[in-house]
Amino acid sequence: MKKRFAVLLLALALALGAAPAALANMAQPRTPDTGTTVTFEKNQEIAVLSEVLDITVTEDMARIRAQYTMQNTTGETVTTPAMFLCPNQEYPLVTQDGEELPFTTETYTLSYDSRVDTRDWAYAVLNPSQELSPVPEQVDAITFELAFDPGQESQVVVEYLYALGGYPDYDFDVKYGKIQYYLQPAASWKEFGSLTINLYLDEDMPVITDSSLPFEKVADRTYRYTSQGLPEEDLTITIDETGFQKFFSTLRSPYFWMTARILALPVLGLAGIILVVVLIVKWAGRMADGKKKE
Repeated sequence: MKKRFAVLLLALALALGAAPAALANMAQPRTPDTGTTVTFEKNQEIAVLSEVLDITVTEDMARIRAQYTMQNTTGETVTTPAMFLCPNQEYPLVTQDGEELPFTTETYTLSYDSRVDTRDWAYAVLNPSQELSPVPEQVDAITFELAFDPGQESQVVVEYLYALGGYPDYDFDVKYGKIQYYLQPAASWKEFGSLTINLYLDEDMPVITDSSLPFEKVADRTYRYTSQGLPEEDLTITIDETGFQKFFSTLRSPYFWMTARILALPVLGLAGIILVVVLIVKWAGRMADGKKKE
């Protein structure tokens, strides 16, 4: 039946801000540079009881692990296709109750303004405004199929590697990392319960400098966010060095030494002039003292 078709869209990410929406199962068109709308049908059978999202940062990459506790709320067997979107992904893995599921991956080009349209449960996922992002963005999609027995509660896990945005590879003071994850599209499921996000940072960038959600520090380089229901916006996080790290990072900056060299000549020249003036003043003073003694 048509109502059995719904799509999961939850993800992370590099410069994409997405909003939820639903009308069809897959995206059309898929031709690059013409824009792509990813649309979803509202699911009336499968509920998300909870989501635990673990983000573990190591150098310029993050391991994303999203675990969903899902339940078939009907007395019938339900099979539904699911799509998981993320700004970028490598080496994805999908499991249901510990068993690996086959999946396909595709990349879509998105080039329209971001909109949320709730007409007839129509949710559309589009990229940010052209004013903010004039170049068409791309998003990776992991598509798979979920099967539930009547009333079954199931653990669904999606894992992948995510390349941080920003400049995480730099070893001087402009170093920082950006993380994005799509939360809102989970509203297309029948219900959504609790959300827990665990963020584990690397020692190279151990602090959060900006976040769309209020994280609490629970341990060294470990942060947590919890809520009942979905937040009103997707997840965006900026991580950075500590002030102490930035001090030494500044000394490694090629721009710092370039500026130092440029300023060195006039500074040295001014110091030389001051030294000459001081020596002349001292010499003149000694000459004056000599004449007085005569």
